[in-house]
Amino acid sequence: MIKKVCAVLLPLSFVVPPLASAADDDADAVYHGSIELGLMSADITSRNGAKFDEYKDMSNGLFGNIQFSAVKDFYFMQLDAANPGRDDQSVDFRGGAYGLFRYDLYYDELPHDYSSGISPYSGIGGNKLIAPSTIPPVSSGTWTPFEYSVQHKKYGGEVELFPNGPYFLNFGVERRQQEGTRPYAINSNELPAPISYTTDNLNVKGGYLGKTITGSLSGYLSSFNNDYNYMQRWVAGAATAANTSAMAPDNDMGKISGDFSWRALPLKSTLGLSASYSHLTDSFSLADVGLTTAPSGLNRTTFDGEVNYTTFSATLVSQPLPKLDSRIYYRYVNRDDNSSQIYTNLNTANNYLELLSYNTNAAGIELGYRLPQRTKFSVGYDFNSIDRSTPTYTTSTTYRYESPSSTTDNSVFAKLKNSSFDWMTTTLQYKYMERSSDYSGGRDPYVNQLEVIRLDAADQNSNQVKLGFDFSPFDRLDFGIDFTYQKNDYDYQKASRDSDEQENVYFDVTWRPWKKVVLNTFVGYEHTKTDSNRITPTPTTLYSQMVGEDFWTYGISLNLPEIINRLSFKVSWQYEDSNGSIKYSNSTPNVSNAEDYNKQTLNAKATYAFDNHLSVSLGYLYERLNGDDVGFANYANSQWGQWTTTSLSGLYYGQDYVAHVGYASIAYKF
Repeated sequence: MIKKVCAVLLPLSFVVPPLASAADDDADAVYHGSIELGLMSADITSRNGAKFDEYKDMSNGLFGNIQFSAVKDFYFMQLDAANPGRDDQSVDFRGGAYGLFRYDLYYDELPHDYSSGISPYSGIGGNKLIAPSTIPPVSSGTWTPFEYSVQHKKYGGEVELFPNGPYFLNFGVERRQQEGTRPYAINSNELPAPISYTTDNLNVKGGYLGKTITGSLSGYLSSFNNDYNYMQRWVAGAATAANTSAMAPDNDMGKISGDFSWRALPLKSTLGLSASYSHLTDSFSLADVGLTTAPSGLNRTTFDGEVNYTTFSATLVSQPLPKLDSRIYYRYVNRDDNSSQIYTNLNTANNYLELLSYNTNAAGIELGYRLPQRTKFSVGYDFNSIDRSTPTYTTSTTYRYESPSSTTDNSVFAKLKNSSFDWMTTTLQYKYMERSSDYSGGRDPYVNQLEVIRLDAADQNSNQVKLGFDFSPFDRLDFGIDFTYQKNDYDYQKASRDSDEQENVYFDVTWRPWKKVVLNTFVGYEHTKTDSNRITPTPTTLYSQMVGEDFWTYGISLNLPEIINRLSFKVSWQYEDSNGSIKYSNSTPNVSNAEDYNKQTLNAKATYAFDNHLSVSLGYLYERLNGDDVGFANYANSQWGQWTTTSLSGLYYGQDYVAHVGYASIAYKF
């Protein structure tokens, strides 16, 4: 049904010609725009080459941008196109008639390059990977090169009728596509999983916009289709697959929601209400995921997935006193998982998949009081309770996720903001959170029955402090300082996290020494540390692990408009440096190069305007990434054995790079 609705938006393109001709024939029409055409040349030195343009197309060749807008009476339109013809192109065409309708048509592409790789398998790009009966060494040169890369595409449109009310109606359709190969791991083997996803979305919303009351009702349908529901690995000449992996199943989702707002209530109050219900389903059999016989002990050969979400929230904002503001809220979320239960042995508690259903109840209040000297003091309290209890097929206490089933968070905060000086604003905030659970003990069956607790449900307390200063001592000088400190302490310490903390400090300065000249510089520092307890299985002993990271970033930018007649110049430079380490309390060797890298980027652009319409630009981009992460130390493409041991295809290896990009463009404005 969604695919048929997509055709509804196509006639909207015929709205454009009348408006365009009106702009040509009628002097009252106002239109303007710009066209830019350029040439890019990139020189990238890297063993891998994917990291630099992970989310963009920086290949050699032409690039361009188009902008056009027109207004005639109450009709309007606008077109924006970036990088047409390239892998990161986008087009957005919108318009309408003021007070009557508006429309928006769009198309967008985004590449995601993960890494380059090589593999002994044939059939890469499909869901049947075939390995030779005897895998040759990497040095033989017979391995196939490929790219871990996915191209994302999004296109659709939206129409809104009577956007200025009091009644309005809008609907839109959208299709999203993903094509390529994505990294996938099976038993420490790096494999290129085929990606061919299509998602069709339809949304409809209608409502009323009044002076004191507004309300809306909306519906949303989404259908996801995967062309490859499974992936198989074969050995050449074998009669059956050596391994079959189920991939993302096709699924459908529907959602209905409503919003209501009532203003001008007593005490200058506004009440906001919202509610929603969503229904997600999928269904597949063993045959759909490439299996002809059921694995030993599997309880079913078909699977039906069903997850329902119900939400409700209410917010009341008031001003009970001239200097007192208040905000009270309540939020409810219910997740109900009615999917088929899967397990491989009913009598073994560790071999079934627990379904996750939960209820969340959250409420809070915030009060703000305006003190003398342009000072505002705010305090608040938040309550959040989550009940994760779900039916289980066993009374055993050895199941890893059986306990705790519920947690309760209590949070308080206080905030003080002062702007008594025109040239300075100060903000200080403190927040404390305490989490308690119903944990009564549980054992981890995978590590000699030692107790392990879920980190997201562990008892803990958290302290957070934020301090900020914004200064404007002179008309052309601004600078600010922001500091944040947070520490979480976990009460359960046997085989879990003990504590984690983070400190952030950022400082920035903006100086305008002359008219339109802007100089900006910044410095930032982040420090994180996590203390955990770990277990050695034989003999069973506890030891501590400390993971720390120091991150620095700083940069400067300068904007010089018309440094010489009609010549403007922009330049910016930024540097990042990360230094991480892992330390142990036992004989395990410490690691001094965890998450280690440094990166610097230089951007420069000069533009010369011949007149108010025609200009040319020259630009240069330099970027360098140096990494020294322990995860890639002594990394080499390798294959040992057929299936049971590690196979490395080159994922994320050698992503250090040095990039030089030059470009020139000519632009015309009208």
